[in-house]
Order: sequence, then C-alpha cells, then structure tokens
Amino acid sequence: RVNNMTGSVDGRTARRERNRTEVVEAALALVDEGELDPSIEQLTRRSGLSARSIFRYFEGLDDLRRAVIQRHFERVEPLITSPDGAHGPLDDRIRRFVDIRIKVNESMAMSARTAQMRAPYAPVIAEDIKRYRKVLDGHVRENFAPELRARSRAEADDLVALIDVMVSFN
Repeated sequence: RVNNMTGSVDGRTARRERNRTEVVEAALALVDEGELDPSIEQLTRRSGLSARSIFRYFEGLDDLRRAVIQRHFERVEPLITSPDGAHGPLDDRIRRFVDIRIKVNESMAMSARTAQMRAPYAPVIAEDIKRYRKVLDGHVRENFAPELRARSRAEADDLVALIDVMVSFN
C-alpha cells in the first residue's frame, strides 16, 4: 500500500510486487527454455514460492499468463522501433526491417505460441495479441511510409497485412 502522506510503499506491497515479478520472471525463463505452458509445479520450483502464494498474486493461470506475455512484449518492444524509420533507400530499409523482425521473432516465438494457444479461452490474452499486432503493423507502416502513401488506403492496408504475414514468427 502507498502512504498518501509520504508516497512510500509499505513492506507488504513491495514484497507482493517483488514476488509477483519473481513468478513472471520464472515463467519467462521456463518459456525461454522451451516450456510453452509452465505448470504450477515448475513455477514453484523455479520461483521458490508456494502454489498458494502464486495464486495470491494472480487471479488465476490466465492472469499469470497475461502478465508473462505482457512482460515479454515489454522486453521485445524496444527492438521493434527502427531509429532510421523510413529514411534511406528501399533496399536498405527492407534489410533493416527484416533484421529487426528476425530478432523480434526469435525472442518472442515461445511467448507468442503460448498466447495463441490461450487466446481462444482467454479474451484478455486475445486483446493483448490484437494490441501487439497493431504495434507490429505500425512498424511496417513506419518503415514503408513512402511506398504506402503512394497507394490507396485499401491497397496500403493489404500490403501491410501481406508484409506482416511474410515476416510473422509462424
């Protein structure tokens, strides 16, 4: 809890956030090791927290999964921004764009698979996927803005969708 007078956080709130972060980091480590959907037992071993504690920090498994997916995307999102954007010759921009997408896809493939598995059963995860796709669409639009401006809105949207499919982690 935050003390309104001092703005400080009490020990319980800090411990709760620290433990919640520990569980998310443990889940991310397991996903990075190839475990698409870590079990509670794996999470308790990796985090050092009991199952009861884990469920105290999360409303359920989908809440935990969503926190893991969000945290992973926070790590990956800086890779998506291209400092050069739509500057330079098209061939150079294509190379930069593809290099960035390869890095992004390599780093988020496992989390993305988990999100796709859970999305049909967890609307909040499906919403997160839509939000992340918009960010990826924005990356396409940013890098190829001159070429997209030369097209109708419908053609530009189709090209963005086509490019996204071509460079998706699938």
